[in-house]
Formats: sequence, C-alpha cells, structure tokens
Amino acid sequence: MITFRQVWDIINNTSLNNIMVIRIAVILFVVVLYFKIVNWRNTSLAKQIPGPNGFFFMGMLHILLGGPEKLLMNIFNLSRKYENTLFKGWFFNHLIVFPNKPEDVEAVLTNTNLFQKSKLYNVLTESIMGDGIFTNRMFHEWKMNRKLVSSGFKFSMLKSFVPIFHEEAKFLSQVLYEKRENNTDECEISWAISMATLEMIGRTALDVKFNAQKNTKHVFVENLHVILKVWEYRMLHPWFLNKSIFQLSSLKRKHDISQLKIYNFIDDLVQRKITGLKNNINNLEEHNEESIGLKSKSFIEIMLENGHQMTFNQLRDEIITVMIGGQDTTGMTNACIIFMLAHHQDVQNKVLEELLTIYSSGNPDRQPTYDDLQKMEYLERVIKETMRHFPPLPLLGRNVEKETKIGGYLIPAGSILEIFPALLHFNAQIYPEPEKFNPDNFLPEACRSRHPYSFLPFSAGYRNCPGIKYAMLQMKTVISTLVRSYRFYPSDKCPKPENLRIMYSTTLKFVDGCYVKIEARP
Repeated sequence: MITFRQVWDIINNTSLNNIMVIRIAVILFVVVLYFKIVNWRNTSLAKQIPGPNGFFFMGMLHILLGGPEKLLMNIFNLSRKYENTLFKGWFFNHLIVFPNKPEDVEAVLTNTNLFQKSKLYNVLTESIMGDGIFTNRMFHEWKMNRKLVSSGFKFSMLKSFVPIFHEEAKFLSQVLYEKRENNTDECEISWAISMATLEMIGRTALDVKFNAQKNTKHVFVENLHVILKVWEYRMLHPWFLNKSIFQLSSLKRKHDISQLKIYNFIDDLVQRKITGLKNNINNLEEHNEESIGLKSKSFIEIMLENGHQMTFNQLRDEIITVMIGGQDTTGMTNACIIFMLAHHQDVQNKVLEELLTIYSSGNPDRQPTYDDLQKMEYLERVIKETMRHFPPLPLLGRNVEKETKIGGYLIPAGSILEIFPALLHFNAQIYPEPEKFNPDNFLPEACRSRHPYSFLPFSAGYRNCPGIKYAMLQMKTVISTLVRSYRFYPSDKCPKPENLRIMYSTTLKFVDGCYVKIEARP
C-alpha cells in the first residue's frame, strides 16, 4: 500500500504547474478522511437510511445547484424515489433526513429531544430575531416566553382587531386598483399586500402606524427591508451562512447599521409605552377611537404588563419575532389566495356567493363582525387549500441532539431532521388528486379522515405558531374585502398557476412578483 510519504514525494517530483492542483486534491482527501473517522458512528448509521450516498456535500450537490428557486422542487423530485420511507442527503458533513409520513412528522415535532431548530436558523438568531420564540433553543425559557406571547392573542383581543384589519383592507383595495395598468388591468399584488399586512401587524401588535401603504418612509419599514434582503442573500450564497465569513463581508456592515436602527426604534417605543402605561395614558400615537376602531390593549402592552420575568433584550426579540412572523407569512399567503382565486373562477364565484349571503341583511358595505368571519366557512377552506399548495414555511428543520429512532431508523446525533410539508401536502394517499386546487379537501369529514399531522401550514407540535387564529381572522378580512370589491382574473404575465415562480428564502417568496388582473365589480 502506498504511504502518505510516498504520495508527498510524488507531489514534490511533479511539475510546478500541477503541484497546486495535486496538493489541493490531497488536502481535500485528508479533510474527508478526517471527517469520516470522526463521524464513523454517524456515517455507519447514515448508510442504513435510504437516500443518495455521497458524504461531504456530493450527495446533495445536484439538488443544491439549482439555487433557491429549484431547491424545493429538486427535493420533491428526489422524494419520489422514497415514497414509503424517510430518506437522507448530505450537505457538507451534515446529514439531513427527510421524514415523509404524518406519523414520523408527529414523532419529530412532539419530541422534546428534537426541540432545537436546525443550525440554518442561525441566520435569524444572529440577526434581529435573536432568541425570540421562533429561534430560541432553550426549552424552559422558550416555554415561559411562548406563554407570554400567546397571552397577546387572546380571544377578546382578536375580536377588537377586526376593525383595524378591515380599515387597512379597504385602503389596500384602493391601492391595488390604482396600481393596475389601465389598458390591461394587470397588477403586481404581492408588494401592496405585504405593506398592508405590515401596517396591520404594526397597529395591532405595537399600536403604531407605519403608513406603509402610503409609501411613507419609516425607519422600521426601510431597515426591515434591508435585513430581509441580507437574510435572502445569505440563503442564496451558502458560504455566508458561516458566521466568520459573513463577519468579513460588506453585507454584514449594512446589516448591522439596519439592525441598530431597528433596535433603537423598538427600544424607544418600549420606553415610551412604559411611560404611557405608568401614567395610564396612551401617548404613543395621536389617534382617536374613530380611526383606530375598538380600543383595546395592544400586544406590546400585554407583554409589558405580564413579561416581568423577561430581560429587556428578550422582550425586544419577542416583539420583533411577532412583527416579522405576522407580516411575512400572512402577506405571502394573502397574495397566493388572490392568485388562486383568479385562476379558479368557480371557486371565486362560490366565495362571493357565501359573502353575499352573509351580508344579505343590514348595510351590505358594513365592516365584517367577528361573527361574520366565523360564518365564512368556504373561504376558510379556500385559505387552507391555498396553504396546502403554498405552505408559507416550506422547510422546518430540527437538530438531533442524541440518537433518536424515527420511522424505523436510528437517526444519528448531530444530524438534521428536515420536515418538508409538500411531501405530505402532495401525497396522493392523503389528498386525492393532490395537484388539483380543491377547497373541499378541508371539509370537516375530510379533515377527520386524515392524520392531524397531514397539514402543516404553520408547523405543529410544540413549536406551532401561536398566532394561527390571528392570521386566519386577518386573511379572512382581507380576502373577503377584496373579493366583494373586485373580480380577479389570470394575468397575461402569469397565465397558468404553474407559471408562478416561487423560491425558498427561510419562508416562501415570489421570484418576480405575483400578477393578476383586477376588475371592479358593478
């Protein structure tokens, strides 16, 4: 057998032009060999798990090369080879395992030993979300903070938010109609809907008006866009996931400037709110009850009254987490709902018929009540079916702290369990004709016949979203308001649903916008 010394002698006797290439090859070989020895137990267990081999990156190379737009589809295509079992892939020296059965997903999301989010979420932890409940890895701290956050979404509070949702939805309808091209009626809807969603979460969570829909510059809005772009860039360029490499980039400096401005805004807001609460007055914003709707305590007030166990930094992290979580996912989903209604006129007609029935008595132009929203059963099915096709959180990663048996296989410590909701949402054994847009998939009897972990729009288990009811009320208000005012049709720029380009960037994002045609109803 050739020794390492002999290999080195060969390198030294090789022409100068080839020495660098050979030395790099040897170094790579030594690195791979080192990781194989150190991770012998893990690689032995990994070999027993179905999936492509190829330790140290090569196993997932063809999936990753497509970039964030093709990543999700590449994983889905790979999964078709392993329909009846979980499967694996390698990303550098990290083993990633994908469960694809509801029973296995439940076993992951309800296991406290699999509580920690994967290392890919460090992009958020190292940024403005810090140790908020979305990223926090300490179970007891997370449990306490989640209870406090959940107190900000009580039933009485949710009811009082409806007038705010409706006011901003009405303004959104005007913005969209004015944005459309006069000769074609086409309109890119995602940006306007995103800004309306941000305004709603600002008013309900922080009790502050950003004026985002009016394109008014605001320190939070402007710098949040910078932060989101940085996150997206780090996701698109995996080497920037490394904290040390990111620290050396000019992008890090831009990020830090925006992070500081957002922190200063939130800190000042909290201090002013504390002062206002002590004096039992609201000196945060100048408004009256006619413009704000039914006055109630905002999320930030609830947190300040009940969050005595939190440090100031923890409080700030939770506020920012709620702001981003409440804006990003629901904004994307609202745009997708309008897009799917435009492409399924029969479904849009049924939504309108339901709304006309609900508003048949009294003033037909009145704002919806909480009870009105509860009656929108078909619209709720449309919303859920849209989230089945476009889950706002397309990947849910969990760290494996110690060896854990899932789906009949022993998953090695240090690996990542990556839950891909599309594997469930487009499983023909769970949803007949899964490619079809069919709101009846969420009729009560259909839901009862399925495993509860067959539908994962906002995760599930311990770390499910505490704002699900908030999101549903907001989406029902926005969509019902828009459908009552306008009819939506497919755009020539995106004539079929399969033409809509989406990508993975922590959450689901549009690649080049979301276009529909808008016509005013008579």
